[in-house]
Amino acid sequence: MPLQEGRYCPYCGEALRREAADGGDLPLESLKPACAACGYIHLDAPTPVAAAIIEREGQVLLVRPQGAEHFALVAGYPEAFESIEDAAVREVREETGLEVRVERVLGSYSCEPMGRNLVLVVCVTTLEAGELTLQAEELAEGRWFALDSLPEWPEEAPLHEVFRDYRTG
Repeated sequence: MPLQEGRYCPYCGEALRREAADGGDLPLESLKPACAACGYIHLDAPTPVAAAIIEREGQVLLVRPQGAEHFALVAGYPEAFESIEDAAVREVREETGLEVRVERVLGSYSCEPMGRNLVLVVCVTTLEAGELTLQAEELAEGRWFALDSLPEWPEEAPLHEVFRDYRTG
């Protein structure tokens, strides 16, 4: 979330300012808010999201979250001290009832849904066991799609790049 005007240092309470440390003339939007009193720098670092590509017989599982218009990968936030790979496996189990094993990390993809600064880390998984049972509180629909018949996504959605990378290895 972008820094709101009037924010204060979480350590000493002084107002955060956007100023070049060396007195340079960088554009204001490129400067990190900092505390002149204690040296704290506010970093608007992206939040990681673990996502899984689950393939079965040449098709991939995509889910449509409750209230969402478009299908997506099974994904969620890692818990404290949880690896991206473990988070992907856990999210798949919780949201679909399927057991998967991570084969590799495909890549990381920046996105800003609803103004949130996220980095989607996509894991390629192997389906191990289980029957598709959607977590109804979170997911409205789950469907297997052939790679040549994927649904449409908004132009800015990272899934265009994700599946391009997946197809090319």
